[in-house]
Amino acid sequence: MLEVKNLIKKYGNKTVVDQVSFTVKPGTILGVLGRNGAGKSTIFRCILNIIDQDKGTILYNSKKIDENAMNKIGYLPEEGSLINTYTVSELCIYYGALKSMSEEKSLSELEKWLKRFQISEYMNMKIKDLSKGNRQKIQFIIALLHNPDLIILDEPFSGLDPISVEMFKQVICELKEQGKIILFSSHIMGQVESLCEDILIIDKGKILLYGNLNEIKKEYLAQTIDIVGNISDEDMEAIKKIDGVKNIEVKDNEKYIINVENQSNINSVMKNLNSSNIYKVSIIDISLNDIFLDKVGKCYEEQ
Repeated sequence: MLEVKNLIKKYGNKTVVDQVSFTVKPGTILGVLGRNGAGKSTIFRCILNIIDQDKGTILYNSKKIDENAMNKIGYLPEEGSLINTYTVSELCIYYGALKSMSEEKSLSELEKWLKRFQISEYMNMKIKDLSKGNRQKIQFIIALLHNPDLIILDEPFSGLDPISVEMFKQVICELKEQGKIILFSSHIMGQVESLCEDILIIDKGKILLYGNLNEIKKEYLAQTIDIVGNISDEDMEAIKKIDGVKNIEVKDNEKYIINVENQSNINSVMKNLNSSNIYKVSIIDISLNDIFLDKVGKCYEEQ
């Protein structure tokens, strides 16, 4: 298990990570979300001992992370760290050696992953000759080469085409099923929502929201009713008077978007459609993107 407790990191007088605490259990993916400069990468670098925190504790399997523990950690950084003059095989041998892997083992694992990502022909190609997407695949392979138990992925889908994104997502899900601990950062909320059961939203180094995504959605209670048809004036007036109806938007005369606070409000709206001609009703739960915008927006309002 990874435990981060009351983490603080400052650069001069500026606090970039402020009292951040979270835990990630084996077989769990934690989505770490925030705007650019929110402190996500700084948290990752503190976990990896790339930089020292000013205060707080970081424990992996109840111990501080040392050189031995680093051999069990894989990291895909947001900014590429590949050596352009090396071939793919030379680079993986180099990084494998840093994780105490033999040359034979590194090449064996590399061949396996190149085949998985359908780029076996790049084994002896120089990094500088690869496309951005294929460089990202090599970065991912390096992060996984030594079969780590703790994996940190900072914007892993950057530069990938949709097919490659699906390849990455499938691998990440398999790693989760193997019991790996995964920290995952992305600006694309749909990707986070499809992969992560737990989320951590931070802004200016502070935690705005942390917990199980499904539980957080339930707590928000906000839902949207999508109605296609013709709502009579009488029914519309009754709906407007319902407590918990937050907003009604009419589109093209036959499409209505009604935002409500909870399930009972939905039932009340449905009961007030007696004199209307309705073709279709859909209930849309609040999205992670909506939650993110709400929390980050409120953070600005409170400043």
